[in-house]
Amino acid sequence: MEAVFQRLSGEPWPLVLPAALFADASAGGMWSVAAVRSRLVHPSCTEPVRALVWAEVLQRRARQGAPWDTVAVAFALPGLRRAVGRLPRLAELEVCEVEQEALAAVALELTGLTGREAQMGLRLVRAGDRAAHRLLYATQRARRTPVVALEEDTVGAPCTVPGTGEVIAVVERAATAGVLSEVEAELITLTRLERQSMAKAASAVGMSVRSAFRHRAAAEQRLAAILRGGSGS
Repeated sequence: MEAVFQRLSGEPWPLVLPAALFADASAGGMWSVAAVRSRLVHPSCTEPVRALVWAEVLQRRARQGAPWDTVAVAFALPGLRRAVGRLPRLAELEVCEVEQEALAAVALELTGLTGREAQMGLRLVRAGDRAAHRLLYATQRARRTPVVALEEDTVGAPCTVPGTGEVIAVVERAATAGVLSEVEAELITLTRLERQSMAKAASAVGMSVRSAFRHRAAAEQRLAAILRGGSGS
């Protein structure tokens, strides 16, 4: 994500925003999105200015789509890194897995923002922080769950997580309709429903862990947008 953001900010055609967002209305010129983010996270930046910048970014995202969705997530990255950096480290979880879980939650939260909400950047960071905490709590619960060895002819108990059947049905319908690829549907099923690690799931579908995180995040963002659109009709 950071590498993509830096490319968007680089020469010869950097993505820019009006410098006037940080000054009086007569200020001219344009700043690269990287320069804007640096100003945005500085302690001297006031909340009204942050609100103006976030509103501008989300308005452009609504009108133009990519790459402003990437810019919005990247603007939340500094705060998200601080939040994730305060979390305890678990041997069962790779740092990149926690970070990607948080990024996926930020991307999902972003789809519901209009640009009129208060403290939009903080809202995105908190969404990522909550997702990272949920992943840690789930891993810690798994530590406390006794592992029972089964005989070869023993049938395992069915999954009893509430709503699992409905989620599987939604994922299958999305794959049938072409909203998700078969690989994306499998990644979501393996990691979200069966709670497998991303390393194991990535191996199962034949791709790298980093690529698997990217595929799942993009798939969940598309699925969330479709579901949100359907619920509003």
